[in-house]
Amino acid sequence: MQRSKINHWLSKKYKRVWICLPVAVIIALLVFGIGRIPFVEEFEQKTLDLRFRLSPIPERADSNIVLIAIDDGSLRFIEENLRQGWPLPREFYAYITSYLTEVGAETIIFDVLFDSPDFDRADIDSEASDAQFADAIAGSGRVFLSSILLEETETTVAEGMLRSAVELEQPDMFQFSRWAGGQMPLPVFAQNAAGTGVINLTRKGDSIVRELPGFYELQGKLYPSLAMQVWLTRSQSHAESEGKARQVGNVLLRPFRMTKPGDIALNWYGIGGVDGVFTYRSFQELLQSAAAFHDGGKPAIPHDYFAGKYVIIGATGAGLMDLKSSPYTWGLPGMEIWATALSNYLNQDFIRRSAPWQDLVILLVIALLVVMAVMRLRSGTSTLFVIVFYVAYFALGFLLFGLYRIQIAFVSPLLAFMVAWLYSLTVSYVMEGRQKKELRLIFNSYLHPELVDKIVSDPDLVELGGEEYEATVMFSDIYDFTTHSEGMLPRTLVGYLNEYFHDFTNSILDHNGLLDKYTGDGLMAIFGVPIARTDHAMLACRAALAHRDYSLAFQARWEAKTATKPEVFHLGTRLGINTGPLVAGNIGSQRRMEYTAIGDAVNLAARLEAVNKIFGTHIIISQSTWHYVKDALLCRELDLITVKGKSLPTRIYELIGVIGDAKDEAKRPLIEDYERALALYRAQNWDEAEAIFSHLSAAPRSDKAARTMKERCDHYRNNPPPPDWDGVHKLLDK
Repeated sequence: MQRSKINHWLSKKYKRVWICLPVAVIIALLVFGIGRIPFVEEFEQKTLDLRFRLSPIPERADSNIVLIAIDDGSLRFIEENLRQGWPLPREFYAYITSYLTEVGAETIIFDVLFDSPDFDRADIDSEASDAQFADAIAGSGRVFLSSILLEETETTVAEGMLRSAVELEQPDMFQFSRWAGGQMPLPVFAQNAAGTGVINLTRKGDSIVRELPGFYELQGKLYPSLAMQVWLTRSQSHAESEGKARQVGNVLLRPFRMTKPGDIALNWYGIGGVDGVFTYRSFQELLQSAAAFHDGGKPAIPHDYFAGKYVIIGATGAGLMDLKSSPYTWGLPGMEIWATALSNYLNQDFIRRSAPWQDLVILLVIALLVVMAVMRLRSGTSTLFVIVFYVAYFALGFLLFGLYRIQIAFVSPLLAFMVAWLYSLTVSYVMEGRQKKELRLIFNSYLHPELVDKIVSDPDLVELGGEEYEATVMFSDIYDFTTHSEGMLPRTLVGYLNEYFHDFTNSILDHNGLLDKYTGDGLMAIFGVPIARTDHAMLACRAALAHRDYSLAFQARWEAKTATKPEVFHLGTRLGINTGPLVAGNIGSQRRMEYTAIGDAVNLAARLEAVNKIFGTHIIISQSTWHYVKDALLCRELDLITVKGKSLPTRIYELIGVIGDAKDEAKRPLIEDYERALALYRAQNWDEAEAIFSHLSAAPRSDKAARTMKERCDHYRNNPPPPDWDGVHKLLDK
């Protein structure tokens, strides 16, 4: 009776504000905490990227910032006319530094490291070259240099570098990153520079640069980033005494709105690059203009052009720069990041983010309004209200960012909408006495018989998701199926495929594999699920070899059955096999589930199946699979590749046969010759490698993989890879 009274009382009062408000507070606090989870914050950053892309402001980029690109054209010009290559002699930098100083540049900023002495060249003495650059820096008084900090290597900080240190009034407000040493400008350069700035970037999640550290802690002292150094020097006078740090007040830094780690949000203006928001001029133009200034002639750039300009000099030539990304552009040179930051600092043009307490208030208002609307309005009306409210909030967010660069949270409010809505619907459903409907899982999949026993003993498998396994995945596909099947009657083709898959499927099931699905003229199989086992890689490879063996008999049968005598394209079956961690289980919706596997291991197996097309092979296994079978099965290493969508390289192997089998062992000389050529190829000895590959690809061996590598050698001979090439071949197609 007492419980009945409580339920009756709740049914009358649960819509009141004083009941809904505590619920809204709980929802707001819960969502606020969820919003601090790293992957949720990363998703929030993605919404910030979208806001940037939808509202570029190129007109607000500081037009006094000029980027001097040491590009490929400049390097070719210098090599052809001045007989010098990269790295450029320091006297070149001295030459343009003196020129920019004389024509009135406001600052000269080098996004280039000068951490080691120059080296002797045929006509240039290294010490003299460094001395010229040092004299030019001293004579300019407006040169800023770059340094990179390191986490492990201890480095003595030179006196010239100490002059760039700063002291904050309240340093405990932040948690600056700590560093042990760094690659710093030579003392002869740093002691005469206007300042030295750090160019390390914040690494968070993906490659897009959204924040920059304001300061870095090195051996107990704080050093500003490159852009901050330029801005501080412009705003304050240097402390002249040796080792004395500059005092930076909180009032000066307040507009930056640094986060607890001391990072500053970048306000990007638009697309980057030569055609982007900042002006690019080539190093070649600068050299020619400097020569015209001293020797007469027409300059490529008018001499008065640089007056009052902030000139940033950096390398953009192929292989010389560490590519970065903005919300607008992938592959930016680092100096564009510093140009954007400097423009932000000079013009106090920052992103204004809502404070944490403001985010909490927003979540509370959203939760309360949604709860009250669903509780008090009719179903259709409340749904319309929530949708309109939702759209209006995000439209306001885009508008505030586009006009004023005010960033309000998107992801947490979305969660607040969803949680409040679901809570309200659930409570309304329970309080109004609506009967719950049971949801039945419907399976419409073909499962291995062992899987049925597994489900019976472990009902959790019928849930969405599944278990994590270390397993081996196989993908197959019939090479050029459409072309070879054009001349076959449909009935004949169906009969062909039925018999083909009957034998192929048996080879999988006989080796304790799970037939996951048919994919037209191919299939996907998994070994090591749903019952975990340690020999899954060997079973998969044995099944692949069994498929190869029965295909010859299959060919003979079909040539005897049909007068069309189609090409035996099942012999061109491509198999990709990979071993790794995956999640296997019933995945799908409540109305339709399928027992399958997901994970990177599955994706790589699918990619390897297609790689057979490149090498003309039938069975390719990954390095992880090879480790399991190398002592029993005969394989040869084909290449070191990265497949599309992956960043880490993997060694791939062709599965040849069984070690000790006479027929398979006959191929061992070919394997050894190929491996010898592969070693020469990785050593960039193109001629010798190509000679061996040519021999292997010619009759009688006619090795298609060798033909592929022969063509690769010819390509790299004419188009040499970069100096740091590690032998990895990146595949651009699936």
